[in-house]
Amino acid sequence: MSQILLFWLMIGGFMLTMLAATAAHILQECSWHELEEYCHQKRKPDRFGRIFDLREQMHLGNVILQMIATAIATAAAVCWLLKRRSVAEVSINEMLSIFALVAFGLILCSSWIPWAIARIGSHQFLFHTWRWWWIVSAIAWPFLIGANVVAAVFVRASGKHDEEDDEEEAFEDEILSMVSEGEHDGLLEAETRDMIEGVMELDDNDVAAVMTPRSKIDALEVNTDWDEMVEFVVNSGRTRIPVHEDRIDNIKGILYAKDILRESMRSESKRRPLARLIRKPMVVPDSTLCDEMLNQFLCHHVHLAIVQDEYGGLAGLVTIEDVLEEIVGEIVDETDDDRADEIEILNKNEADVEGHVNIDVLNERLGLTLPEDQDYDTLSGLIMSELKEVPRSGRELQFGNVQFKIQRSNRRSIESVRVTVLDESEEAIGNQGKTNAPSRKSG
Repeated sequence: MSQILLFWLMIGGFMLTMLAATAAHILQECSWHELEEYCHQKRKPDRFGRIFDLREQMHLGNVILQMIATAIATAAAVCWLLKRRSVAEVSINEMLSIFALVAFGLILCSSWIPWAIARIGSHQFLFHTWRWWWIVSAIAWPFLIGANVVAAVFVRASGKHDEEDDEEEAFEDEILSMVSEGEHDGLLEAETRDMIEGVMELDDNDVAAVMTPRSKIDALEVNTDWDEMVEFVVNSGRTRIPVHEDRIDNIKGILYAKDILRESMRSESKRRPLARLIRKPMVVPDSTLCDEMLNQFLCHHVHLAIVQDEYGGLAGLVTIEDVLEEIVGEIVDETDDDRADEIEILNKNEADVEGHVNIDVLNERLGLTLPEDQDYDTLSGLIMSELKEVPRSGRELQFGNVQFKIQRSNRRSIESVRVTVLDESEEAIGNQGKTNAPSRKSG
């Protein structure tokens, strides 16, 4: 092999090592939020989803490419520097010089330059070169299978598979104990602790536990005419509505209310039918974990997904709001039920009250004297402050002359409470609810 060919083979190997090392480093350390924003700026939001979905395969492909390129560059460099002399003819000083030059070239191409490029503009580099890394990942696909097989063999041989869940649970318990200590010392609010716990438990619940069941889905038939469709959207108050054909299990797409608004600006003769307004739905199995669902929402930039059961039928639908409520608690907006229904008068001494009702509103509606100047603002907060925990359904608590019975609760808060006035000298609840008596502070 000629000296010129060896020289260019060495240069090419070092360049390929640099590119592969740069891509591998960026794929491992990249700020996905910055990459997503950059894709939006370049008006190619779909590219982020493709890169994110293939990140592990592309990383493995680049690691393999880097090793192959490094081997080629090293061999070519040694052969070129030796100039076809035998090893016996090379002095120790020459050998050390060759080693130093090759080592410097490898460190420069596989560490320093990739680090500098990643620091200057990692998301720009990944955005503009992702097609090349996609090709590399496709070539490396057989190696990915081999890596999974080897990993499975080692996991089974080590017996760590059964220990992983226990270790993860112990780690979560340790974090929660630290958070509880911080709350006790006044460094964290109770709401912050609930949010941290909610994030950690996202992988414990699947979408079947948080979705809207099929019986409560507002859906349109694909052949619905324009006037009926607009009336349905207005009355439902939904911004995204599933559209089906013949039966509700056959979901054809999702109708966005904003698309109707845009279409209404056209003349009646040019308006597109419902079948051409709908968008392709995201479909997930009911076993999808909430943390995975949230990740899919963020990657694909959608807020609603159709949930299928094990037989392929419609189980329900899940929104990004449903998943976020597992972290931050109930989110109430203008499309939810009227707030007036939060307090339902049953008789002169009893009422069913939603847990998130404010204490001052409850005192005013029912003529009670519950304290309003404490750390809590809601009925749920008052009860949990007294019990120091989230009570189960059916548990009772007496606060002065008022008895509370928990009707419904979840792992973070109380949803509904039966409020009963025990002291007959108090004014009737029904009358107070109608007259809206002024609130009274507890003495």
